[in-house]
Amino acid sequence: MEKTSFVLAVAAGVVFAHACCYFDTCKNIAPAPQERLYISENNQYGTYLAGRVAHIRHELNKASDYYIMAAQKAPQNQMLPSQLYVMLTSQGRVDEAVKFADQALKYKDRSPFIYTIKAVHDVKQHQYEQALKNVAECDNDFAREIFAPLISAWSYAGMNQYEKSLETLGVLKRNRGLNPIYLLHAGAISDYLGKNQEADQYYSSLLRSPNITASAFPLKIISNFYLRQNNDDKVRQILYRISHSHNSSLKKIAEEIKNSDSSIQPILTDPAIGISDALFAIALMLQPEDRSEEIALLFASLASYSNPEYDLPKMLMGNILDTRELYKEANDIYVQILPNQPNYLTAQFQIAKNLIMLKQYSQAEIILRKLIKLQPDNHDLYTNLGEVMRMTKRYHDAVIYYQKALDLYPSKYAQHSWVILFAQAAAYDGMEDKYNTEKNLRQVMEMNANPLVKNHLGYILLRNEEKIDEALQLVIEAYNLSPNDGSIMDSLGWGMYKIGYYEQAVKYLEQASELSPSEAVIYDHLGDAYWEVGRKNEALFQWNHALTMKDDTNEIDRHLVQNKIKHGKAPHTPLPFDKEKLDSILPQD
Repeated sequence: MEKTSFVLAVAAGVVFAHACCYFDTCKNIAPAPQERLYISENNQYGTYLAGRVAHIRHELNKASDYYIMAAQKAPQNQMLPSQLYVMLTSQGRVDEAVKFADQALKYKDRSPFIYTIKAVHDVKQHQYEQALKNVAECDNDFAREIFAPLISAWSYAGMNQYEKSLETLGVLKRNRGLNPIYLLHAGAISDYLGKNQEADQYYSSLLRSPNITASAFPLKIISNFYLRQNNDDKVRQILYRISHSHNSSLKKIAEEIKNSDSSIQPILTDPAIGISDALFAIALMLQPEDRSEEIALLFASLASYSNPEYDLPKMLMGNILDTRELYKEANDIYVQILPNQPNYLTAQFQIAKNLIMLKQYSQAEIILRKLIKLQPDNHDLYTNLGEVMRMTKRYHDAVIYYQKALDLYPSKYAQHSWVILFAQAAAYDGMEDKYNTEKNLRQVMEMNANPLVKNHLGYILLRNEEKIDEALQLVIEAYNLSPNDGSIMDSLGWGMYKIGYYEQAVKYLEQASELSPSEAVIYDHLGDAYWEVGRKNEALFQWNHALTMKDDTNEIDRHLVQNKIKHGKAPHTPLPFDKEKLDSILPQD
């Protein structure tokens, strides 16, 4: 549809909540090898510059490699180690990060995150006493109240000091909101150290919490304990809770529980596994906070480092990168989630959606078609496959897949299906099916008459030169609701042009070009308006500008624009309209 690139972006975050199976899509979406720039071995400034370029491009692994080279050539540069230990940690390269954290300490860098990295690394290496020393150096309220108790408790557990471990963990009880985390880790530490009676008490208390089904890994740990204890009643209690969830990872855990018995191996075989969930819990707490996403990403990366088999930290890392529109980087994380892990299919679906955003449609289509074979009743898959068809101009197929998604959409949520109807209207428009385009948009108007929908229906009517009074009213209503939207401003300017209000058209189209400078169609419209008011040199400039830009709308007729540039534009004949009605609703600005 006009001026719409990824119409489903407004519906981002759709959850793929269905059962998991195996298939080999990983080989199709494995990250490409990082290309190396040639830098002279003796050129420390060139190496650092290459790192900066990669950093700006968010190619953090490549940037880290160049910074490491630069640090080796310029050990006196105190800034590089401080950059590197953070960057390397966020990429999961914690063993390397620790080396540069130590260097940063020599340069008097006293960031508490240095000690956080070192403490987690120490636990991973079973150096528990050193971990306790580093935790003690994290001197801030957050560390004292949350991080230090969790890391210290598991360090003491690694040293087989049960009472000291529970005493340290008890700091969490000061905050009622942290009680579920306290119960889980008190139970897990008891479980790890063979204190089965105590573990049962803590786990039972946690199971009485109504929110326990919200987290998969705790349920996996608890169910593992009760399976090993032959406690069928508690196992059934966990299965009952899971049965009320639509989450795919929980359903996979339920399958694993049903297929397991008392011979199952323990999950908590190392304190680093317990610490992994603690770090993930911290990352979850930090993620919604303003300006804390970067720290949440680092804690999630540390959680993944502590337990590479734990897939939820990777899902969180990918989600944070998705929100930053770093789709390639997010996919580099998602691809690390393996077929035997609970969130594998969820990760595959996210990969496919990100590939659509990256315009890598053929790879997205391969993954979506494989997913559809596994879950033929999942409307989200058909919606996204319809989007692939539409973006690759296979409009007839897009209409079919969108319709399949609409047919499968849960009836109790039917009001939310307007996004799919809107996308299907775009596909009909690509087929030049005026009737169904307008029909769909009017259906959407009944469900959600937001400025986006009003604008597009109005613009379609203007373009088709039909129902001009209604078209103008719709566009003006959209403008009044969203006056700073460049696409809506363009529609208003184009409407003024259509009815011969050329001076007003110029005013609105100039504003539209400032609000949305990357939309080629706006410059074509502005050129037409300039021509009608006698500003012909400016019109030629705008038409030429339109031709130099990528036209995602597929609306610009390049041959027609080239002809206008070469021969000029024929005089425009204004469309008839109700002047009295328009004057009563036209914005007075």
